[in-house]
Amino acid sequence: MGAHSVCDPDLVLAAARDAGFDEAGIAPPSLPDEAEHLRSWLDAGHAGGMRWLERHFEVRVDLRERFSWARSVVVVLRSYRPAPNDPDHGLARFVSSYARGADYHDVLLPRLRTLEEDLRARWPSMRSHPYVDTGPAMERALAVRAGLGWIGRNTLLLHPRHGSRFFLGVLVTDLDLPPTTARTASCGRCRACRPACPTNAFVAPGVLDARRCISYLTIEHRGPIDRALRPAMGQWLFGCDLCQTCCPFEMRRNAPGDPVLRADGGLDDLDLPSLLRLDEAGFRARFGKTPLSRPKREGLLRNALIVAANGEHDACLSPARALLEDPSAVLREAASWCLGRLGSAAEIPVLETARDREDVEWVRQAMDEDLGGLRSGRSRLEGLR
Repeated sequence: MGAHSVCDPDLVLAAARDAGFDEAGIAPPSLPDEAEHLRSWLDAGHAGGMRWLERHFEVRVDLRERFSWARSVVVVLRSYRPAPNDPDHGLARFVSSYARGADYHDVLLPRLRTLEEDLRARWPSMRSHPYVDTGPAMERALAVRAGLGWIGRNTLLLHPRHGSRFFLGVLVTDLDLPPTTARTASCGRCRACRPACPTNAFVAPGVLDARRCISYLTIEHRGPIDRALRPAMGQWLFGCDLCQTCCPFEMRRNAPGDPVLRADGGLDDLDLPSLLRLDEAGFRARFGKTPLSRPKREGLLRNALIVAANGEHDACLSPARALLEDPSAVLREAASWCLGRLGSAAEIPVLETARDREDVEWVRQAMDEDLGGLRSGRSRLEGLR
């Protein structure tokens, strides 16, 4: 028995709700059943460039490797579901619903600190550590053990009342608390998520290859995106909601989530052409304290060029031409691809000039490919898309 053997789990769960969370549960700090699953997923290369997931592997499957005093983990859930009247214009319509409002780290972590303070007022010698996607904790697996849902075929945590649009946080503690009862629900015969993914990122039910996932490509991936995947990425500038919005458990949910986490209108007055004209300083000023800062200027403008081409946004032609001279090779190549798909024969001299001054070989080769398409007369009207 530990130093806090008389802890009442109901008091802990009530304190979590008082701190501003919709649901809470208790999980053990060790997840031995997850080790083989995580290792096989990593070994298959499905993590893409997220090699940081290999670091602290032992901690991910057993938090006691970092916190030797850990005895239980309080897992909390807060919905971010957009309201029916949330804005859907400007850049907002191209952005995953979770990223349209405040940065969830800045919202959930203070609430976890509040929960931590409340619990310490009851048990002054309590040791604890909070995580909101900020450390080597497997939040979804811990949430399953805490009874907050099950892992769906879309690899997301599904809750029967809250669907999948929620954020998770964990508080590692030395309190002796029994795990809450795990749920036995499942997706049943539903297969809606797999055909809903335009890039075929689900290589098997419940197995996601991040290298084909639009959310990964637009947020975590660095460098150029595979040209073969770009047309299927559609109009997603940052993230993707498709495997959520098709889910029956998500479609049944009507109650709006936390208003702080819903769209705040910050993206309404910025359009794609304006985004493409942002320099480094302008990007930091506009997005530095928002979720959209994650891919950095290079990544977000790369995504915007793909959106412009896929959506036939002719107003983006001029800023795309300007980006042919950007210091970023990734943006020069993406601008060439955009002009090759969105433009007409009038873009040939522009691309020829850019190709002649280009000193990065892979970008030159890409420009040659785009020029070949324009010279052959292929256009959006002839099925280039």
